[in-house]
Amino acid sequence: MISVLSSVIQTVLVILAAPLTVGLIRKIKARLQNRQGASVFQPYWALLSLWRKQMTITKYSSWVFHAVPFVVFATSTILALCIPALGTGSWTAQQGNLFLLATALAVGSMFLVLGGMDVASTFGGMGASREMTLAALIEPAVIITFTTLGTLANTWNFDGILHAASQTPWLTSHPFFLLTILSFICVLLAENARYPVDNPATHLELTMVHEAMILEYSGPYLAILEAASAIKLTVLGLLLMNLIFPFFLTITSPLGALASLAGFSIKLLLAAALIAGIETVFVKMRFYRMQEYMTVAYFLGLAGLILSIAF
Repeated sequence: MISVLSSVIQTVLVILAAPLTVGLIRKIKARLQNRQGASVFQPYWALLSLWRKQMTITKYSSWVFHAVPFVVFATSTILALCIPALGTGSWTAQQGNLFLLATALAVGSMFLVLGGMDVASTFGGMGASREMTLAALIEPAVIITFTTLGTLANTWNFDGILHAASQTPWLTSHPFFLLTILSFICVLLAENARYPVDNPATHLELTMVHEAMILEYSGPYLAILEAASAIKLTVLGLLLMNLIFPFFLTITSPLGALASLAGFSIKLLLAAALIAGIETVFVKMRFYRMQEYMTVAYFLGLAGLILSIAF
């Protein structure tokens, strides 16, 4: 019962904190560029504003167009259920494994593509085509990176993985794990349509990928899609930070719960700072060079996997 309650609390916390992650990234990025930037709470007001607006839906859309926001949000929620955000021991983290996470990522991307193609708009089709190309390039890196995590922990569920990492931090006991971390960062940026793969703030049709697929959505549907995107970014960012800093993941007392909550906040800030720093230093790559980017990610992950098996 306690593990189930822990799952619910952690999932709700991730969902509520997801817009804050986006706000922190924008704020830190603005400060790094000598700009004031909007409030870190601006994404919350944007979601509320979208929720109150009326939707404009073309008469040529089918049931797929209406189902996409809910399916994408559901897959993002599954990601939040799989990852121990506050600490290990939750029931869903014990049941969820690497294969479930990879499947949820693939299903969410697939339905986004279907939503972009459903209304037969030029931009939607272009974004869907580019997204499928990126998905084909990124999946090998995703699989090889997750396989390394499972190999090191001798388990495929995230609760076991983070528990093993907390016992002996892999960056100190297995220095080659840094290669896997670098591959994971590349995967995180590609899965969340961030620099250098995509520009999340663009409205130029020649560079749009993710934004092109959701261009036809408005009002509550767009709010749901934006919230789902923020949740996915938060989940992968927290997973990355928990692998690098596998501390404060044991909740055995009220004091431990407070320490886990503080660790959650710090890791969320570190993840936002890392992404903001990358987006400040690197520019968006041309689309035809994406195979080079994902090839680097794949071979980094492959090197980490080979070394984990060898040593």
